[in-house]
Amino acid sequence: MQNTSRRKFLQLSSATSAFLIVGCVPGGDKSPKVVATLSPTMEGIDLNQFISIGKDNSITLFNHRPEMGQGTYASVPMILAEELEVDIDEVHVVQSEANREVYGSQMVVGSRSIQTEFEKLRMMGASAREMLKQAAANRWDVGMEDCTASNGTITNTNGDVLTYGELVEEAGKLTAPENPPLKSPADFKIIGTSVARKDIPLKTNGAAKFGIDLSTPGMLHASVERSPVFLGSVTDYDAAETMKVTGVRHVFRTARTVYGNKREGVAVLADNYWAAVQGRKLLKIKWDTKQLEKISGETVMKDSYAMATSDGDELFGKGDVKKAFSNAGQVIEAAYETPYQAHAPMEPMNAMASIGENTAEFWGSTQNPNGIKSFIAKKYEIPEANIKINYTFMGGGFGRRSMTDVVEEAADLSAQAGAPVKVIWTREDDITQGPFRACSLNICKGVLDDQGKVHALEHKVIAQEIRNQTGDNMTAGRQLMGGITTDYLIPNLSVKGVLRKRHVPISYWRAVYHSTNPFAHECFIDELAHEAGKDPLAFRLDMLDHPRYRRVLTEIGKVTNWQAPRAKGTGKGIAMVERSGAHFAMVVEVSQKDKTINVDKIITVLDLGICINPDTVRAQTEGSIVMGLGAVYAGLTLKNGSMVEQNFDTYPMLQIGQCPEIETVILKSDAAPDGAGESGLPTVAPALANAIFDLTGKRIRKLPMDLSGLI
Repeated sequence: MQNTSRRKFLQLSSATSAFLIVGCVPGGDKSPKVVATLSPTMEGIDLNQFISIGKDNSITLFNHRPEMGQGTYASVPMILAEELEVDIDEVHVVQSEANREVYGSQMVVGSRSIQTEFEKLRMMGASAREMLKQAAANRWDVGMEDCTASNGTITNTNGDVLTYGELVEEAGKLTAPENPPLKSPADFKIIGTSVARKDIPLKTNGAAKFGIDLSTPGMLHASVERSPVFLGSVTDYDAAETMKVTGVRHVFRTARTVYGNKREGVAVLADNYWAAVQGRKLLKIKWDTKQLEKISGETVMKDSYAMATSDGDELFGKGDVKKAFSNAGQVIEAAYETPYQAHAPMEPMNAMASIGENTAEFWGSTQNPNGIKSFIAKKYEIPEANIKINYTFMGGGFGRRSMTDVVEEAADLSAQAGAPVKVIWTREDDITQGPFRACSLNICKGVLDDQGKVHALEHKVIAQEIRNQTGDNMTAGRQLMGGITTDYLIPNLSVKGVLRKRHVPISYWRAVYHSTNPFAHECFIDELAHEAGKDPLAFRLDMLDHPRYRRVLTEIGKVTNWQAPRAKGTGKGIAMVERSGAHFAMVVEVSQKDKTINVDKIITVLDLGICINPDTVRAQTEGSIVMGLGAVYAGLTLKNGSMVEQNFDTYPMLQIGQCPEIETVILKSDAAPDGAGESGLPTVAPALANAIFDLTGKRIRKLPMDLSGLI
């Protein structure tokens, strides 16, 4: 939905309504505050708003987190409505403004939206409910204990009933309670049910607005030609032929910053996107790329293996791994390789910006609306109060839209042109320019004791690190060990990182290092189980006292009938991981047909605490699995300083015929909710590789993999 300001929204509502506005200050203070009461003129209501109630009994709930398909447009209102005691099917959902001072962080990354906001949202809903109860108690001259809230009404013990709309004006004059009582999870009526998402009809009937859909008067379209080789710079360009294209207005140099590195380009600005692209094709640009043309996937991996011999930086450790290895009769070792991956959201990257004298405006799809506001404010010395952020639904994000680099191009071009500018990346731009998921080399070493238990394990990650891509500091950070389970009861355990700095830009990609490291770690656990002559599931359970891991592993064993003998020509593989607090185990079932391996079914068991909307969690899990399986089958190839793959013909997405049956089992829990947006993805590669070994006896240690010809 295209963002509508709160004031404008209420002006479009009934002019005779009054509203109760309840908000919660950002940061550590979770206590709700009444920040404004509303007169019939509806002035002064632009602060801290999450809940609005009209005298006509209309309920409007504000979603303050950008929606990219992960379901905040449903889950945030569900939490508010649960404590507010209203019918979720009857409420209006509106995307809030981008305002850090009002809402705190609005960035959607790492599956944190519900995990970090759950208690705060409950407090806001409960506070509004208690204020309405107090207003009713005051009118009836009874105690609050005699009043009950239900379905948008307050009832007393005498059977009298008042609607929220009848009470809203009086409630708005009250002081919000500091610690309103919260419902017991056993009394939840909305949370835990599969509520129909209100954004789905908009996305199926064409009403939903994405960043790529937007326009504004006087806007120019821009298409940018960027260096074919990473970190190449513009030495000169000729735009004579470009300027002959009808509709082309300007040709400018521009640049964007990706984690400290400047990425240059030449932009064509035109009256329409077609003219901008056609003019771009006619540009004659001289690039300085000589220093980088020798970089390739082979040189990167050769360097990684060479650096694997170094000690690296210890990110986690217990016991004495070196001593255990030196005293061992046999050290088991394996190396695992994963490639670069593109984000490839279905909505191409885009941004529209207008930079004025002391004001600015942004339109587009972003995971980081306030990050854009801060970037523009700092770059152009404009007060944040003078910057308007219009953020929309996103056609996929996966971490890519958490960055501000595309906005940087649009803002720079707007400042040069003196007009609003909309930048759209082509699919080729997206796949070749990045930033990408980092490629990695994982070296695992292990020692078994006389009882076949793991006595020592070292996992070394050799990769680029997102937060440390420039400068002289070569120390690896703990981010590099994401997805490596340290809860196994292994007496001597060490996780090490070897940071490599390369010219290839990388960034957050769905599940980040959890998308690469578990491929090595969970495959290596299987290799150790095989060496010990033990069942992979039993082997894991024997090394765990962590209750949530044991719970998901035990349940996946039951759901998949793991212990049953395998039918001829079939195999099963297992893997487990924790991501964003959620614990999950996966089993992949494969079968042989001629000389091809088919992936028949993928089953995931999740323990993610309280599940807000099971249907959304299943959708998130299925989406994660599809993306993870696509990354098993395809990867990017680095050659001569650039990516070989250009579009979906050479970097294919998972096709519907390749998608197996997917089953998601959500375990019930009263624990605080954890993140579900990436559940399933980290375990796809290791569980599949382990299933292939179960079927064929062949180990897969390098991605992407080709399932044909393995038998």
